[in-house]
Amino acid sequence: MTIQARMSASDNRLYNPNRDVAHNFSEVLHLVASRLEDETWVELKEVLARENVSMDDLGDACGCFCNYVASGKNHPNRSMFESLKAEKFFDCKPAAQIAVLASIGVCYAGIMHAGIREATIASEGPLMSVTDFLRYAERFKKYAGMPRWRRKLEHLKEKVLRAFRTFKE
Repeated sequence: MTIQARMSASDNRLYNPNRDVAHNFSEVLHLVASRLEDETWVELKEVLARENVSMDDLGDACGCFCNYVASGKNHPNRSMFESLKAEKFFDCKPAAQIAVLASIGVCYAGIMHAGIREATIASEGPLMSVTDFLRYAERFKKYAGMPRWRRKLEHLKEKVLRAFRTFKE
């Protein structure tokens, strides 16, 4: 079970720790690592092959990024740039850096889509857990990793399904 709280009577936004990146970072990074290992994002795979980035290079970039994030707690007086530099993220191959950051972006894009919907009062319904949000991240990841032709096919399929639902109503 999760909670949602309104911070003040005049603020209609709802707060849920599961939507807070500081609370779900570990789960998201596991999802990012699995996405990078699966190599399902065709365009990213092509870039990594062209730039000669290995799984070890991706692992190094993921590890450095995780250390950078953890350094916020372990070294609270460091700036963001100092932490990135100290944790050697910028020493990783540029394409590996891009792959990690792009994969994080894809995962959070799915989470944000669901989170924004859930955080509004108008859509009061079942509260979502981190696991629920990760399902949205997984769906976005799958969609973002499709080749363009497949995405067009998915759009067509969605239009047809929407038309059938409209006729049913």
